[in-house]
Amino acid sequence: MQLRLKEHWKLIALGLALIVAIAFIVVSALSDPNEVASPKTGGPIVEQGVVDVDLSDPPQQAWELDVRALTDNPGDVLLSMPSTLDSYYGYGNTYQVGDVLVAATAYPLPKTDESSSSQGVGAVTLVGVNPDDGNPLWKTRIGGVIGQCSQQNESTIIACWGDRRMIFVDTATGTLMSDLGTDFDLNGATITGDTVYTSGERTDGTVRTRILASGTTTNLTANFVRTFEPSEKFGAVYTVPHTDTVTSMEQGDGGDPQYRYRIYDLQSGAERFRFEGDSLVPAGNGLFLTSVGGRSGYAGTQNLLASNGSTIRAIPIPSYSSSSYPSKSSTGLPMFLGDGAYDPNSGDELWRSSQIVNTAMAGTGSAIAAVVGKTILVTSPETRTISGLDIESGRQLWQTPWQDAYWVRSGVTDGDHFVFSDYTGMHAIRARDGKMMWSVPLPPEVDPRGVVVSNAGKNVSFSWQNHFTVWR
Repeated sequence: MQLRLKEHWKLIALGLALIVAIAFIVVSALSDPNEVASPKTGGPIVEQGVVDVDLSDPPQQAWELDVRALTDNPGDVLLSMPSTLDSYYGYGNTYQVGDVLVAATAYPLPKTDESSSSQGVGAVTLVGVNPDDGNPLWKTRIGGVIGQCSQQNESTIIACWGDRRMIFVDTATGTLMSDLGTDFDLNGATITGDTVYTSGERTDGTVRTRILASGTTTNLTANFVRTFEPSEKFGAVYTVPHTDTVTSMEQGDGGDPQYRYRIYDLQSGAERFRFEGDSLVPAGNGLFLTSVGGRSGYAGTQNLLASNGSTIRAIPIPSYSSSSYPSKSSTGLPMFLGDGAYDPNSGDELWRSSQIVNTAMAGTGSAIAAVVGKTILVTSPETRTISGLDIESGRQLWQTPWQDAYWVRSGVTDGDHFVFSDYTGMHAIRARDGKMMWSVPLPPEVDPRGVVVSNAGKNVSFSWQNHFTVWR
């Protein structure tokens, strides 16, 4: 079935969002200026997927989320927060902002297309969920015409948008701070400090003009509105405020290059450089990772560029993707690109190891499952093992046989252990020596492909389809 223009644009925007998100994950992209940098790795000490639970023993289930407690409307379902809030795909989840879990509920509408995997939904309500007991803290009705909410948040404030509407909600209290309209179609928002950056496009016939605005939660254009080169091609514009960077891209002519990019200075608006290829994503502290010739899951040729577009180095063994992994390191994180670790400030090569890439599937992807303390945990579908590598040298510290190593995914850490899911259950491995500590089997009826282990507040969440359980 051929996509309408609007649907095509949404897919392009979603793809770009995923590309940018993956770039941050692959290279530990943005450093907080207040973070302490390691002299050996050059990167900041960063944390994600961290819990306060002692994972040396199996945690116990504390509660299971009941969507009926989150809504006053019988028949409402839990949506997949923070994206696809205009559709229901048969499953849902919560989204952590500060100390609150944020859920979204809505009533599913009848399917309009039998071949579709989703249903439209009615008016959406955001709900703040207490991570200690699963009870609602607040409920804020935001209505319809909302597609998604911001995925990276520095404070308790989130932005949610759809078409030409933007709202801001303080998740600490559930306060609807503002509900604003725009004269261009929105596809993204970034909040940093008191500044809001919104991006989108305005269409005149077949000509599309990309737009970036800077303002506040009450006036989206208070600081500036910038327009970028009009084109009949699909494209997007997005910004990385921490590196003072704006990227504008558009599709090529159907062959090579796949995309054309222009990089601008965020503050002045001055153009820095141009690039044509398959991808150009932020890396490290102001660097860029490029790809040329990538097709069907293969990375092609990758280079690391400086902030002005000059080439720092080629990446000898490129990888096409990486999954999000938990991290609580006791030293700074390097960039992990292909089979190498690189300084995120200079791009200098620190070490290389074939164990941090996975070549068992189509193409070459990252094998990193977690970074805990000074240990990088990597999986190998070929040898069916989990191995621990020293973060400063890449040297193997230990190796543990694991039959389902090909399916180790998601997870959390307490700084000493890594807890993950696979085809059989939820498991814990000790990072310093690779000892398997405990396992919790999956319920018999659960499809392991839908299981996610993550953090809920500072607790462990173990979820699948419409079941969201919290353990501590």
